[in-house]
Amino acid sequence: MLKEAIYHQFDSSYAYAVSKDRLLLKLRAKKNDLSYVKLIYMNRYEVPDFFYNLDSCSQTTTMQKVCSDHLFDYYEAVITVGHTGVTYYFELRDREETLYYGNYSFFKNKPTSDLDMYTMNSLAEKDIFHTPEWAREAIGYQIFVERFFNGDPSITPPGASPWDSQVNVNTALGGDLAGIIQKLDYLEELGVNLLYLTPIFQATSCNHKYDTVDYFKIDPQFGTLETLKELVEKAHAKGIRIILDGVFNHVSHESSFFRDVIEKGKESHYYNWFDIYSFPLEMNLKPNYACFGNLYYMPKLMTKNKEVSDYFLNVARYWIEEADIDGWRADCASEIDHRFWREFREVVKKAKPDAIIISEIWSEANAYLQGDQFDSTMNYQFARAVTKFIAEENVTTQEFDNRLRFLRGLYKKSAYDILWNHIDSHDTPRFLTCAGECADKLKLAALIQLTYTGIPAIYYGDEVGMSGSFDPDNRRGMIWEPQKQNLDLLAYYKKLIAIRKKYKVLRYGDLESTYISDEKSVYGYLRQYENEVMDVLVNNSRLPQKVQLHREFSTAVDCITGMEIHIDKGALSIELPPLTGVLFRYA
Repeated sequence: MLKEAIYHQFDSSYAYAVSKDRLLLKLRAKKNDLSYVKLIYMNRYEVPDFFYNLDSCSQTTTMQKVCSDHLFDYYEAVITVGHTGVTYYFELRDREETLYYGNYSFFKNKPTSDLDMYTMNSLAEKDIFHTPEWAREAIGYQIFVERFFNGDPSITPPGASPWDSQVNVNTALGGDLAGIIQKLDYLEELGVNLLYLTPIFQATSCNHKYDTVDYFKIDPQFGTLETLKELVEKAHAKGIRIILDGVFNHVSHESSFFRDVIEKGKESHYYNWFDIYSFPLEMNLKPNYACFGNLYYMPKLMTKNKEVSDYFLNVARYWIEEADIDGWRADCASEIDHRFWREFREVVKKAKPDAIIISEIWSEANAYLQGDQFDSTMNYQFARAVTKFIAEENVTTQEFDNRLRFLRGLYKKSAYDILWNHIDSHDTPRFLTCAGECADKLKLAALIQLTYTGIPAIYYGDEVGMSGSFDPDNRRGMIWEPQKQNLDLLAYYKKLIAIRKKYKVLRYGDLESTYISDEKSVYGYLRQYENEVMDVLVNNSRLPQKVQLHREFSTAVDCITGMEIHIDKGALSIELPPLTGVLFRYA
């Protein structure tokens, strides 16, 4: 037994309340090292003195291996505990020995003192990680507002380019909020029900809008407060929620705050809103003040300053109360202090208890997903894994599975269940471009995205075959002419979305990897919820591949094609054509 690989920590992602009387406990071990893990637990105040027999008051449950990555296995159990808390330890068995693990120590015999066990005190209901109930039903769609649709030509900036122009950083096409309103029927027909809009507040840039000038004003290029209210009201009538992009890390150099500093220097009331190294200000390629990305036109704000944090907390509250938005996507979240995000959550949840808060963090975000800050995060690990396996073909099937399953071991389940699973965005190349313009590969990625655990999040235009390399090429004008759209791809997206909506197992089911073949480049996983079972198989090879699964059903039906397959004596055999996937339900 490799003891160095054994890990558990109480009151963390390895031990936390999932309800007021249920506790989830997790233990990590070396991959394929343990034969089993058992959890022995008892009411905290029923632990007798060391010379008594603990078996008389303890309960035992076998922990389930919920996932494995390239190094570790992760075991979990959910137990019911009393209001006084619980004391517990683990029984670990490999091929050679049985050991007991409690309070960060190993024992050859069962612990006889609570000092040798882990203890969780009574479960504080306020510490439970609650996420919006509707989030498990969500199908996301990201809109880069300036490039979606021009619905009000009267506010289009002078000198705007034709809609299908090649774009650069200074291109304006005229997309606006009215354009989204006019395309709500399209979005409803597609089947999405959660829109994430890139920044819509008054800004200096002509399309980007991440350089905010006024957080309490809609950019005139996009519309007015009334336009936003109309959008939210009409979207809600169709069952579509809307979240806005909150850029609280930096501001435009043209904002009134920074202009005041430019004019008054250290005498400015807003001097301490920024991190300024020296005067005079050097607004060039080497600014002498903290900036986002070292870009002089986006000076960084200091949320450690209470006036700054209070200002943004008012922003967060205002747009929920005034326009009835359904939450926030927090830009550059990891560059802002945890204290601010804790206060942010309190304000947002008070204003709208079922609002969702999603962070933009490119690395793993575990420290932000403990239940006191964000509900979810943009799942760049998912995006990278799908891109590397499907589009670029530079990781094996096993490595792909390892990368995805690592997330299951990393996060609390509340967060894991609603991770924002995108495959591209306005900050990354389009998936289709990464895949060499192969639409079949995009279909495979969409199949995984729309059948995996989490919130599937489509970047506008992927569903009609939009291409684009790095920014700004990945922000072209949305293709609306049917003759220019990939209608077969659009139909495929609609079908997958409809299937996800129809079958609860794809939204709530547990996930288990079931078929991993590096040789065949075939990947499969099973979703199970109550009596529903579905299998997903993906052939990422350019050759047909034969696959056999063992399932105790009589018939398998591919939900995508409607094809039925008879299961003979528990053996389901199928030949997958090149670059195709299937989604089986059983009867």
